[in-house]
Amino acid sequence: MKVIIDGTIYSTAPTGGVYRYFNELIPRISNLPGTEIKIFTPKDPTGIPMGRNISHTKDHFPSGAWLPESQLKRFLRFQKQKLQSLLLKRSFSGIEDSVFHSTYYTSSPWSKIPQVVTVHDMISEIFKDTFDLPHIKTLRDAKAKAVGSATRIIAISEQTKRDLHNIYKFPLTHIDVIYHGVDHDFFSNKPSKEAERAILNKHSLLYPYFLYLGGRLHHKNFKRFLSAFANSRISKQFKLAVAGAPWDEEEKELILKLKTSEKLIWMPNLSDEELRTIYQNAVALALPSYYEGFGLPLIESMAAGCPVIASNSGPFPELAGESALFFDPHDESQMENSMEEIVKPSVRTPLIETGRRRAQDFSWDKSAIQHFESYQKALRV
Repeated sequence: MKVIIDGTIYSTAPTGGVYRYFNELIPRISNLPGTEIKIFTPKDPTGIPMGRNISHTKDHFPSGAWLPESQLKRFLRFQKQKLQSLLLKRSFSGIEDSVFHSTYYTSSPWSKIPQVVTVHDMISEIFKDTFDLPHIKTLRDAKAKAVGSATRIIAISEQTKRDLHNIYKFPLTHIDVIYHGVDHDFFSNKPSKEAERAILNKHSLLYPYFLYLGGRLHHKNFKRFLSAFANSRISKQFKLAVAGAPWDEEEKELILKLKTSEKLIWMPNLSDEELRTIYQNAVALALPSYYEGFGLPLIESMAAGCPVIASNSGPFPELAGESALFFDPHDESQMENSMEEIVKPSVRTPLIETGRRRAQDFSWDKSAIQHFESYQKALRV
């Protein structure tokens, strides 16, 4: 089997969850019997996976990543995609036993080659009024087109599968739910005491703290969680460590209003080693989102021995099972209660153990095999 992959993600987003997803999977899939992978890389790729059954064809067109988002950039991007499709079609006309898998909603240039599409979430469709920026609309249109031409779809959770079916009416029988994996050895391995102390000192994590990771857009529900933290009894003894972008103006105003600036620790640009140590020393990871496609921090946290308090919406109950404390994301009192409960040893210790066991269900090796099986199903259509 030949797997043809467009390398869009290696120029447009050389960091983040989708980037990690493909970098974990591609080398593993290439090692499965009878598999070859052909990646069409951008002109200046970042972090392209290597392997004995992986080959690269470099794009000769400039990526244009340096251009500001504008109508001109969207027009040039569209023209570039048309040219790429034409060149790829000439390169691979007549190829058999092949599937096409885009890294980010690029439609296949070959109508006769089965197309597999990974749908990571339905956030921009569910929260359409919030995600109304031009580049999000362009991506949403590209996703709709890719889904419309897909032979099979990989959804990263049952929640995503249901939403995908409800919104795009794609047949449930042609959607494969395949979970992300986690590096158990890495996240469970503790650094030396000296290395641990250096990381905690660097980020001023000298007091017991709750942890919040990632973006803080509307669907993440961060502001409500911050308010719940500030108004809880917990805030007198614990801090809230937040990793991600700097505070925006609305957040700065809210922090002043809540009088909670001294209880917050902002941490930019964490390395994997820093993240692991910060998980391992946190009182708990908080996931208050209204909706997510998956929740990689959830399974990383469980693997690291960090208990989780999470919204009962989206995929979190599906992924964590009985290994987390859940709350209604619209109810601040439930958030406060979850924080107060998780610090109790009688609650926290069992959740750490069940979380570690639950994390064992998520494996990149298993995910690679399931992707291979999805490709085989696409070829049999």
